[in-house]
Amino acid sequence: MSTGDTTPDGLIPATILASDTPVAVYGYARAKAGEEGRMLGEIQAIIDLTRKEDGCEQYVVHTTPDQPGAYAFYERWSSGAHLLAHVSQPFMQTYFAAIAGLVEGELEAHWLHPLS
Repeated sequence: MSTGDTTPDGLIPATILASDTPVAVYGYARAKAGEEGRMLGEIQAIIDLTRKEDGCEQYVVHTTPDQPGAYAFYERWSSGAHLLAHVSQPFMQTYFAAIAGLVEGELEAHWLHPLS
């Protein structure tokens, strides 16, 4: 584990965490067959909590009826420090621990530096 007790190793690069300017991520995760409902519940449990956090500029989760159990995430944080505070929250530690057995493969993350 990297930034916290249960944050997946290598999920957040050190350069992102060190950024004092906004950072964003596009992420993708797919639930294991039969775990779609549990994964959806875990995701829904963190959305409002995340949006209320200091430094959260945007947090949106998408899905499609064509691919049940597939989720695309878009997050924008005011800085790497805000992102680190987010993944260190107790509810996020609980989330990462819960989804570890629900996700098919690895969480996918593409880190972005907003142009504006």
